Amino acid sequence: MTQRINQATQFDVLGDVLETLRFHGSIFFRSMLAAPWGMSLDITQFPRFHIALSGGFFIGMDEDKKTVEVGEMDIIMLPTGNAHWIADRPGRKLVSSAEAGSACELGNPFFQNGKITNNLMCGIVNYDTDLAHPLLLHLPEIIHIPHIKHDSPIWRIVEMIGEEQNSSVGLNGPITDRLTEVLFLKLIQEYAATADVSSGFFNVLRDKRLLKALGLLHQQTSASWSIDKLAEEVGMSRATLVRHFRESVGMAPMEYLSQWRLLKSHTMLKYSNESLDRIAGRIGYSSAQTLGNAFKRHYGYTPASLRQKASKTQMALIKGDGGI
Repeated sequence: MTQRINQATQFDVLGDVLETLRFHGSIFFRSMLAAPWGMSLDITQFPRFHIALSGGFFIGMDEDKKTVEVGEMDIIMLPTGNAHWIADRPGRKLVSSAEAGSACELGNPFFQNGKITNNLMCGIVNYDTDLAHPLLLHLPEIIHIPHIKHDSPIWRIVEMIGEEQNSSVGLNGPITDRLTEVLFLKLIQEYAATADVSSGFFNVLRDKRLLKALGLLHQQTSASWSIDKLAEEVGMSRATLVRHFRESVGMAPMEYLSQWRLLKSHTMLKYSNESLDRIAGRIGYSSAQTLGNAFKRHYGYTPASLRQKASKTQMALIKGDGGI
């Protein structure tokens, strides 16, 4: 039995990562369904999840022909955005989820003939695809969380989403979107706490000393860290810390810190009006020039060009011209 990790510390690290990557959730489908029914979902860059509010269903990915049975009050998540299908039974005729969703929005939902067998809710979590983090690289294709209890924090969030949708017009709104993001975080927490993993980013989250090291780098990003100082803080030799950290994260602690600082700077440059000097000081760089040089080496463009691109995108959205 895998020992559950410290939830408070885990939330700090995962919450910081998800906030910095600008995760944004939404519900794209919710409907009562009468069997037979089936929908196909194209590949995407973003995590999606399906919640069996009532009734069970099956899910499968065409490339491996395997299916997973999802029971009532189960949640199935596809963190890597694989193309897949969902249906009351394998082998059903499939319609695209986009088409089914549009029909719901127009008040003429599909799969309504006969006895209602399922109540289904589907969501997606977008993030800034210009950014990368080991968390994203180490998520599996499918996360299945079965037998969720009514009094579980996860299911209470699901119920809150449903209540908010019932009291407002449409599937989404600011509160529903925020609740969807919280649900995604709780699902990742549940996976991190219970999955049988021996390597990768989630292994760090279950190793108390590595988790402490990771937490220190996240919570004190601007500090003048050295591998010796970090090893002393977590009670490990520098060689042991570097070896175990590298085995799980894919890089040494100081390399991770450098990449995390640049990732934080990218988010702050793109989504805030803070000066480069101010950002440099907040994440541990001695000057704006030092940060600018490191930023260009890592991303291939300057902080100024990122700000200019972000400004143009924002203006296009305000004018209704679309954007990237």
